[in-house]
Amino acid sequence: MKMTFHRQLATSFFVLASAGAAGAQETTSFNASVWLPENHPLAKHSYVEWLPRLREASDGTLDPTLYTGPVLLPPGGHLTGIADGIAHVGYHAGTYTPSELPEDNVLAQLSFSYQDPYVAAFAITEANLTIPELQDQWMRNNVVYLGGYAIPPYNLLCVKEVVTLEDIQGARIRVPGAAHSDWADAIGAAPVNVPSSEMYSGLDRGQIDCAAIPANDLQTRSLWDVAKHATLIDLGVYYSGYSQAANRDFWQGLSADQRQAFFETIPVALVDQLHHYDETIAAALDAAEEEGVTLHEPSDELLATVEEFQSQARESAIRMGEETFGMSNPETIVDQFEQVVQKWTELLDGVDRSDREALIELAVDEIYAKLDPEFYAME
Repeated sequence: MKMTFHRQLATSFFVLASAGAAGAQETTSFNASVWLPENHPLAKHSYVEWLPRLREASDGTLDPTLYTGPVLLPPGGHLTGIADGIAHVGYHAGTYTPSELPEDNVLAQLSFSYQDPYVAAFAITEANLTIPELQDQWMRNNVVYLGGYAIPPYNLLCVKEVVTLEDIQGARIRVPGAAHSDWADAIGAAPVNVPSSEMYSGLDRGQIDCAAIPANDLQTRSLWDVAKHATLIDLGVYYSGYSQAANRDFWQGLSADQRQAFFETIPVALVDQLHHYDETIAAALDAAEEEGVTLHEPSDELLATVEEFQSQARESAIRMGEETFGMSNPETIVDQFEQVVQKWTELLDGVDRSDREALIELAVDEIYAKLDPEFYAME
């Protein structure tokens, strides 16, 4: 069901209601929005399961209403929609709004060269919570960055066989952002920038030939109904935007204890969504043949185009910052982020990726325990 909201009403929606007992913490009601389907890892673990945990951690004083799918806001509207208070907390894919998030999009350009979603997820989260230039980015957009994510390396889910460089010539490929678009352009394909919510209809209607997305979406979004070929090529991870961010006025109106509840519960959501991706990708690939999907390995020639582009990702990111966004020194942000990536590469070396508690403990100790709810994003 679609709903209409007046901005003035939406901005003032979160109302502090009496908790009953004298001196008790007041209850804050708020809207949370994720435009993905409920069974998607970024919806299931980062919202459907996280919000009840948040309510419990706040002793019931945080009372969210969750909207899944593009009910409250469209996919590209989860930056301005949170800034305006239509949703007070939500998920946003930053490559959908490059002009508003140039720093984020510069770092997104690097993602093509990363293959480890665990390192990427922990690194992008810490970077956005601590690097001043990234914090300034969120402040000027009137949102508070709270949690990050990383989607495992993208594959090609197609309506036709795409194995060789010749196969991909002229193919219309749905891409999530500039990095994948640049690669598609470079090899003679035709990039199509549409939200992931439009992949199914695009493939079904012949508007696109392939979708660049992890293989779990064969099952999660039923793409195996329309994409009967999956090329298991590694096109880098995706981590642009945020898994959780809050309207700045809403955040600053919370008590320190309520803000601390976010810091205590988001690490669990971060780890659980990473594990869910692992599980759903394995399940989708196991069931693919039964659903009529043929799995392909890319040719050496096609792989070489990816490796060449990955080697140029850093230079491309800096050039984007300078030429596209007019940034004075994008290399400074790239350098800082790469230092955080190196830190997490070392911290996660030898850590069992299936050890949920160990991963949560790392996220808490190295990131969230260092945030002060009295001061974070309160300026």
